[in-house]
Amino acid sequence: MKTWLNTVSTACVLALCVLPVSARQEKQMEETPSSVSTPSRERANLRPITLSDLLTIRDCEGVSISPNGKYVAFVTSQAVYKTNDYRSRLFVVRTKPGSVPVELGSAGLPHWDSTNQWAEEAPQWSPDSGFITYRMRRYVNEQWQVWRWNRNGGTPVQLTHVPGDVIGYHWTLDGSRLIMTVQNSRDPKEIVQLSEHGVVYDGKVDPWKSFPIVNEVLARRSTPTETWIYEFSNSREKLANQLEKSSFGAWISDLDEQVFDEKQEAFQGHHITDAEKSPDGKWVAYRYLVDDPSQAQSFEISLFSKPARGGRPVKLAPSPGGFYVGQYWWSRDGSNIYFSEFAPDGRAGKLMVIGKGGGVPTLLFRANAQEFFGTFSVDNDGRYAACVNDNNETPPGLVVIDLMTGQVRPIAELNKGFRNIEMSQATRIDGTNQYGDSWFAHVLKPIGYQAGKRYPLIVTTYRSGDYFLRGASGNENPIQVYAASGFVVLSFDVGFSRNIRPGDFKTELLTWASPTASIEMAVRLLVDQGLVDVQRVGISGYSHGAEIVAYALTHTNLFHAASGAGGYDPYFYYLGGEVWQNKFAEWGLGGWPEGVVREKWKELAGSLRADKIHTALLNQVSDSEYLGYLSLHTSLQKLGRPVEMVIYPDELHVINQPKHRYEIYERNLDWFRFWLKGEDDADPNKQAQYARWRRLRDQDQLVPDAIP
Repeated sequence: MKTWLNTVSTACVLALCVLPVSARQEKQMEETPSSVSTPSRERANLRPITLSDLLTIRDCEGVSISPNGKYVAFVTSQAVYKTNDYRSRLFVVRTKPGSVPVELGSAGLPHWDSTNQWAEEAPQWSPDSGFITYRMRRYVNEQWQVWRWNRNGGTPVQLTHVPGDVIGYHWTLDGSRLIMTVQNSRDPKEIVQLSEHGVVYDGKVDPWKSFPIVNEVLARRSTPTETWIYEFSNSREKLANQLEKSSFGAWISDLDEQVFDEKQEAFQGHHITDAEKSPDGKWVAYRYLVDDPSQAQSFEISLFSKPARGGRPVKLAPSPGGFYVGQYWWSRDGSNIYFSEFAPDGRAGKLMVIGKGGGVPTLLFRANAQEFFGTFSVDNDGRYAACVNDNNETPPGLVVIDLMTGQVRPIAELNKGFRNIEMSQATRIDGTNQYGDSWFAHVLKPIGYQAGKRYPLIVTTYRSGDYFLRGASGNENPIQVYAASGFVVLSFDVGFSRNIRPGDFKTELLTWASPTASIEMAVRLLVDQGLVDVQRVGISGYSHGAEIVAYALTHTNLFHAASGAGGYDPYFYYLGGEVWQNKFAEWGLGGWPEGVVREKWKELAGSLRADKIHTALLNQVSDSEYLGYLSLHTSLQKLGRPVEMVIYPDELHVINQPKHRYEIYERNLDWFRFWLKGEDDADPNKQAQYARWRRLRDQDQLVPDAIP
């Protein structure tokens, strides 16, 4: 399962910060055989899991059941270490028992989002269930266009050749046309104009990312979009006229606010996150972010519907109790809206359906505990649903659900090699901390666990759940490999993100203080059970998790090694630009950091509390974000504390190049083995690494206290 991140990094314009895919790499992608197979329970001799196993897991990046319910199309992705890139594949499989998945070929280059995660996108079926379409480009210098495959195989056909990138499309109900949203190409004159003249700083850019200023300015300028129509009768495309655009084009909000623009990097009063018009274009469904503490204790994502023009919005979901809406889509006839509903407890969601005008939602499917179901697709009759399924010890596969009986049947195994890998079984624990906040986590014992023996512990943050426990948030910590290497692992979820009244710094501080208290509580529980050695406890973090790690290191003496710690301080305030400065003001940290808010900064900022850190710290960060880590790193370095930072080039918020991902996995494992177990890897290529770490250990004379 992909995790949503607390911060958003905008992709660089002109793809300057994204690794390009060469023609040679795409050829390699085409020639690599697939091992997607029919599900099986057969298992041979079990072997230990490796870092390569985790790196090369196949993920499902989009699934779609055919309108007649007889076929499922899906897209897979897989990292390729040798070429430092990714391969994609498009498959189709019958829903009939015993059917074998058929590979239709490459699905093209990755669909990266603004943080460099692969954005899921479902293939689309023709209304007669005979053809499959998908947005694709094969080479980095091509534009995104719609391609078509025959479900029985054969060479794909590029349908569209519009002047720009197709960023969204859908079939008309009669199958005669495609309606496309096309983003125009950037005008080269605009780039030249910015390059030849200076840019007046207005706080709208992110100085801390250290991107070229032209890229930064262009990234925040909206590129115009147009509605285009592809007609199958004559294989031609045309620009939609005003009537066609109004009927079939993207919804333009007639409410007080427009749909959230991702380029702004903050909602800034806009709460409509996305919207989908009904098939006939007369209604719209949209998700709405509730961030008003008078309406909800925690952030809530609600679902509304209304006529496309005029009318009063009707709240459709979620149910009371902290649920939020994930997917949503219209039924073929436009009378109902399907949606998935989740609670912030890491459990699988529910598949629901409701009339477009509101009422009581009907429950279609609810998963059993310890199984995760997501990315649903329902056929025209509402009889069958296809979706992705995994659990704590099993990576993603595909299943079909009979919505009349609730029967679940596997139809495609994406990672058959995992049948023969020995995995650590996860046990869920939970509790309520001193602030009254509930928490949960999953505990994995070392492979070969011996009762009565105390083991070193690694805590991972910031999300956990009933899905496959691969690498925690950010996919940087190889959880199962940690367990195979003699560690207990606590996969910890930090809980909900609370709504806070602007300026309430005391309550805002609980964003970091409450998870820290929960982690301490969970570790004490494992120590009291005789499972963990309190003198050998490590913690890891990424994104929001790194903020919590930094807070924990400066407010406890519990941890002896850490990987991933960084947060907010006055120096980031200066580098953050207007977006972050406004956010700090909402937290009660507005204005000059050396003024009236100085004491508040001392409570939060890791760099201002660096003298309280007695933990060996490793940070592995992208070249677009390392400036935000420098203040803490430099503070610890000047204090003589053991700290190391590794910076990866051409990366964004999510470090996604396979060779970088593998190295981060490996270095994190080496770091915790060195500091918590006193072990070195005998690999001669790592001599320089261990020489550095021994110097860090020798210079560090401070020994942290045990847990109180």
